[in-house]
Amino acid sequence: MANFDVEYDLIVVGGGASGKSAALIAARAGKSVVLLEKMPETGGLSVFAEGTAAFESSVQKELGTPRLDKYHFPTKQEGIEKFMGYSHQRASYEVVKAFVENSAETIDIYRDLGVVYKTCDIAAEDDPNEVWTFHLPEGLGAHCQEVLLDAIQKLDVDIFTSTPAKELIIEDGKVVGVVAESEGEPLRVGGKAVILATGGMGSNPERIAKYSWFTQSAYNMNVLTPLQNMGDGLDMALSAGADPNTITTCPLLAAGGRSMTMDSQCGGAGVNPGVWINRNGKRFAAESVAENIGDIGTYYGKQPGGIVWSILDQANVDRLINEGSEIAIGEFVVYHKPMARLATELEATIESGLTKKSDSIEDLAEQMGVPVEAFAATIAEYNDACEKGVDEAFGKKPQYLRPIAQAPFYAIPLATGTMGSAGGIRVNGDMQVLNADYEPIPGLYAVGLDATGLYGDSYNMEVPGAANGFAHTSGRIAARHAIAQMD
Repeated sequence: MANFDVEYDLIVVGGGASGKSAALIAARAGKSVVLLEKMPETGGLSVFAEGTAAFESSVQKELGTPRLDKYHFPTKQEGIEKFMGYSHQRASYEVVKAFVENSAETIDIYRDLGVVYKTCDIAAEDDPNEVWTFHLPEGLGAHCQEVLLDAIQKLDVDIFTSTPAKELIIEDGKVVGVVAESEGEPLRVGGKAVILATGGMGSNPERIAKYSWFTQSAYNMNVLTPLQNMGDGLDMALSAGADPNTITTCPLLAAGGRSMTMDSQCGGAGVNPGVWINRNGKRFAAESVAENIGDIGTYYGKQPGGIVWSILDQANVDRLINEGSEIAIGEFVVYHKPMARLATELEATIESGLTKKSDSIEDLAEQMGVPVEAFAATIAEYNDACEKGVDEAFGKKPQYLRPIAQAPFYAIPLATGTMGSAGGIRVNGDMQVLNADYEPIPGLYAVGLDATGLYGDSYNMEVPGAANGFAHTSGRIAARHAIAQMD
């Protein structure tokens, strides 16, 4: 028999939305719960989330129809079909169904805890491919995580921060505890079940390069959060016999200015449908794909080394300052809101060396480090397309064809950014970790971004709020199954 320093009914490893949601359910059921968080405070990626995906929620039912009445709020069946179709059937039907059918409860729990939802929307403006699942609370994800933390504290959940879990304790094939590190010393924690909620591997470029299609850009992207989601949950699951043959992760792709924040107006100007150039000095896409923000990061991620520049002339800068963005990136870059900070941010990034500025196309190319002749030819060809009103090279929508003609010219460095990574550990619909024979490992669960099954190889931006919604929902599902096994 294993010896423990302390014992609980449930051990939750990770204090983000999925971990705290699991703790809430177990504590409400009268179980003793400990939450181990390696960071100095709880919160996880959901602190940075805007909205939460849910289907057939109370908010949707009260609203009746979306603000654009040509659309409708999706049914649960439509939600399942969206996930399966988007992933080309690579998603796990069992996991997708479990999420979709239980997602609305997240909204009800938060409303009961006092969270007020402003609306249910989409992330991109009038994108016909998106479904209307983006439940936007007042205070966004940061406020929701504060509310959830307060709720579990009132239920006497023991929370240990700066206490990373290092390994699982396994006895006769069953996971019975965790070895954590507390103030430099090992702490052996016993439990009837362990839920891994460590946030995936989005801060670990080695893992992203190894387990995703993103190899060429994994070491050259923006990591948009200060978290250390390194794949701890995956390592522990593998040590317990988790399936090693189907590990897949997909970065939650965003895009913006290199080394800039998501709400940077300089970065926001760059991801507008201007002219995008790779390190070969050439265009690589119809920049109008920026209308769907889920596509931007994917296009950038495919470029050599992940190097991308956005080229603007002064006329385009002035238009963005006065008229605003032509695309929306949630509440970070607001559709048609004048970019009042853009001029100031451009000058700051020019001074720092990030953004390049010149009165000459050739000199701009030299500053960017791209082939001068190829770049000059690309801009000349693009300007010719603008004059004709037809982009024969890539088919960019005509309304975005504006020449690069009025000096000075700007080159804003862009990068795919990741808020995290989704997937890695194979689970079933109860969020139990599965071995290579797809059999559950007793006592072990994986939730949120630790669990695979909701996606194929790409994060589904056509269901806005999916990662945040799945985090909350999967945590509850795992906790309820673990409680049932205990009882």
